[in-house]
Amino acid sequence: MKTLKSILLGLTLVVATTIANASTPPAALLSKNDVLNIYVNAVVHGKVDGVESVLAKDVKYVIYRNEKEFDLNKAQIIETLKGSENVDQNCTYTTSIMDESDKKMVVKLTLRYDGYIRNTMITIAMNKGDFQITKIESES
Repeated sequence: MKTLKSILLGLTLVVATTIANASTPPAALLSKNDVLNIYVNAVVHGKVDGVESVLAKDVKYVIYRNEKEFDLNKAQIIETLKGSENVDQNCTYTTSIMDESDKKMVVKLTLRYDGYIRNTMITIAMNKGDFQITKIESES
């Protein structure tokens, strides 16, 4: 009888735990616009919180300067952004959606400084169940 009570108590705990976990909603996933806002805040305003999570593991950043091309990986992108952490750029900026589907968005980010314009194309795509930046191309 004692063994039966222990088994029933154990089963009750398992069922209660399963029901409690089933009623807990999953963590909210970021939308394409959320990802874009986090990245723009990092670039323009130096707010780097969360930027690492919106960059895909294999993100590629290509910078075109005159005839030269520079490639950065995720670690280098993060290092660059952290180098300007809490620095608000002295510029105006606009974002324009160039292409969008359910699984992907390509956005043009234009930064306007005095006498200087930098255009950046940002590709945000579904990556392993979550939206992340998969490619960044910048020319100045």
